[in-house]
Amino acid sequence: MTTGDAVATYTIDPTSLRERPDDVGASWARVEELEELGERGDGERVAWLRILGALRAAEDLAWDDVVRHGGPGGMAALLASGPGGVPVSALRPLLRLAQVLHHAGRHVDAERVLEQVRTATVTHLHAPGADERLVRECSAVMAFADHGQGKVLFDAGRPAEAVSLFRAALDRRLRDGAPEDQVESSRLALAAATHALQTGTPAAAGPGFGVRRTASTGR
Repeated sequence: MTTGDAVATYTIDPTSLRERPDDVGASWARVEELEELGERGDGERVAWLRILGALRAAEDLAWDDVVRHGGPGGMAALLASGPGGVPVSALRPLLRLAQVLHHAGRHVDAERVLEQVRTATVTHLHAPGADERLVRECSAVMAFADHGQGKVLFDAGRPAEAVSLFRAALDRRLRDGAPEDQVESSRLALAAATHALQTGTPAAAGPGFGVRRTASTGR
């Protein structure tokens, strides 16, 4: 989307693996455009609020979006839900919520959400009558969960575990023919975590990986 001549884009920092808005003003303008769309724009709006650092607003909106898609309305309810307690429609909203919690430094909560996503995804994947479309969606969700948990562990100073998760996400995305920006995001993350594991230091700052933000789930 454009605002004047500005386009809302971000760049993934190769050192921190965090998204950086390329034009803060254009990014906030995009948030306003998404707000005007109502519920249809909430998924992407959660992502932009997180990237811009408005974490409380992002978390509140993320939980609202989870509920609208049939999921639990809070952490206690989520953790108490059984294997089939989270519908497929709520899996991506929960992934976005986990990203917000991660950026807020709430690593334990982020991992808890991701584990619930994994459990629910496996349950749906092996349910009787699962069709090809559901299998593809579940595989994509698992790749996002692996990538997201890898970023949590990378931030927590656990590069060996992060490498394993980033490699799993990359392998799955390559096998599934995922969009190239998702594949490149996993490659960048794997390279950063591998460097940290081998040297004990973050990867050197570089140009990063720039993508136009239009998807409703982060990389």
